[in-house]
Amino acid sequence: MSFLHCMSLLTTLCLLYGCATSPTTTAQQRDTYLQQFIGQSSQSIQANLDLSSIGYQQVLSPAVDAQTLTYTVIRPITIPMPMAQNPADIDSGAIPIQITPRAQSYDVNLQCKIVYRLEQNIAKSVHYTGRTC
Repeated sequence: MSFLHCMSLLTTLCLLYGCATSPTTTAQQRDTYLQQFIGQSSQSIQANLDLSSIGYQQVLSPAVDAQTLTYTVIRPITIPMPMAQNPADIDSGAIPIQITPRAQSYDVNLQCKIVYRLEQNIAKSVHYTGRTC
């Protein structure tokens, strides 16, 4: 197996691990949670919506106008970095250098917007902008 092939496989496995270690709320669960606020006033939504319960962190105060109620949120994800070691070092009996867990990953904050469409201050639908919702 070539070095490039090994690195590609390792990178793919690490990305899959990163996805597996992200918040456990599924897209369907998030959608169901957000849909329950349709039919409520924008004030009621603002008072009761708990974005942290579905894995989001609110970064700005909600923006409200006559047609929309918009939340800007992030979803923090930790992605592990592959730590390649030279196979010759391992075969020669060299002791691998220990690296702290923090140095083996990096944090990413995936941003999106949750937008409730309002009619006469009542939520009629919800949609998302950004690929991370």
